[in-house]
Amino acid sequence: MTRFAFRKSIAVICAATALSLLAGRAMAQNRSPVAPSEEALQNTLREAYTKFKNDTNGKNADYIPYLAHVDSNLFGIVIVTTDGKIYRIGDVNYAFSIQSVSKVFTLALAMQKQGSEEVFKKIGGEPTGRPFNSIPAVVDMPTHAGNPYVNAGAIATTSLIAGTDASSRWNTILAFYSKAAGSKLSLIEDVYKSESATNAGNKAIAMLLAKYDRIYADPLESTDIYTRQCSVGVTAEQLAAMGATLANHGRNPLT
Repeated sequence: MTRFAFRKSIAVICAATALSLLAGRAMAQNRSPVAPSEEALQNTLREAYTKFKNDTNGKNADYIPYLAHVDSNLFGIVIVTTDGKIYRIGDVNYAFSIQSVSKVFTLALAMQKQGSEEVFKKIGGEPTGRPFNSIPAVVDMPTHAGNPYVNAGAIATTSLIAGTDASSRWNTILAFYSKAAGSKLSLIEDVYKSESATNAGNKAIAMLLAKYDRIYADPLESTDIYTRQCSVGVTAEQLAAMGATLANHGRNPLT
């Protein structure tokens, strides 16, 4: 998989998470008669790996300088089911930065703490029709930030996580991610530094949210915590376990 794009590697890890959702849901608790067999899952894994491992399309994301230098030959796929079975192939133990996949889990944490109705009343849940990092989209939505998966909504979601200070809020998020993964996760410091040096756009979004009273903690502090959460390192196996935890109604199937 020479020169395989970092963003595509992340997409494949996301696909592994999606597979864990689909396969895992069918295999939860009492095994469904239509759940895929172990052989079918292994075959699917091998077929996907063989089909895509030599794909050289695309390029590493470079909007964060660190990402441009990640080894683009890395490629791995993992399936984790909700009954705790793991199927893996390729480079599954390399820790990529989780980046925007983090938005899903901070949203889950906010919903757990405050309830979905309260969260979506503040954040919103419809498409902006704009790029994920759009500043005009913030101005065009007077009552909320759009949705939790654009940067404005994600930063606002992070601002909902309570704590006595920035450190406690960050530790709450990291602990939640680690429970979902079933193993201790940590910050990739070099990614965080690289992203912090280039996140002026996100800082601008946060300040604009503050102007319209649509962020719920200090805007620059919230941006920094959001930058940290995007810089958490996860392997394909850890991320697949996180997906399986969501599929299993918040109960980690491995722990």
